[in-house]
Amino acid sequence: MAKIKVLIADDHEILRFGISTFLNSAENIDVVGEASSGDECIELFKEKNPDVCVLDISMPGKNGIETTKAIREIDPNVKVLILSMHIDKAILDQVLEAGINGYLLKDTEKTELLHGIESIAKGQQVFSDPIQKLITKSYLNGGRTPHDSITSRELEVLQLIVEGYSSKLIADKLNISPRTVDTHRGNIMQKLNIPNAAGLVRYAMENDLVSKT
Repeated sequence: MAKIKVLIADDHEILRFGISTFLNSAENIDVVGEASSGDECIELFKEKNPDVCVLDISMPGKNGIETTKAIREIDPNVKVLILSMHIDKAILDQVLEAGINGYLLKDTEKTELLHGIESIAKGQQVFSDPIQKLITKSYLNGGRTPHDSITSRELEVLQLIVEGYSSKLIADKLNISPRTVDTHRGNIMQKLNIPNAAGLVRYAMENDLVSKT
């Protein structure tokens, strides 16, 4: 079984070393690079092509939010885990909009970090309890909803999924490749934290995201 390739970006050398040493001790993890800034992370990302990037928020040059956006432009399929000490709604809104797959606090247990990376690599989302509570509170108070970050193109794909189109037919209709369709489908599932097409259809209908057919 192929190892999960991980790139770590944090401006604190001791913390980077500790995380890298621990992760490399896991049989299924290969730390392919360490960066001390957002710009260095982007360059290493192009070179190493990691599966998961573990990013701090506060870094010299590009911060974790800007770095997330930059590497997602290079590869929309990359998984991003934020590892930070910040518990702030404004920051949380920005990283969610940037397309992260998880957000763990720096006081997270080592085993939880390992589990988080493994889960994200499988397409799941992970959040520390305080972050999850902040997300839930925001939604309950009329803040962001899970589908706020879905793009217009993803909504087009979702509409056709609801109408029962296959990936190939969606690709033909939107003049994109089937692989791009699958990427959009995966992104929608991640954003909504829904594991299957049936759940997507139900959510889309219940929340009026698509036209009724």
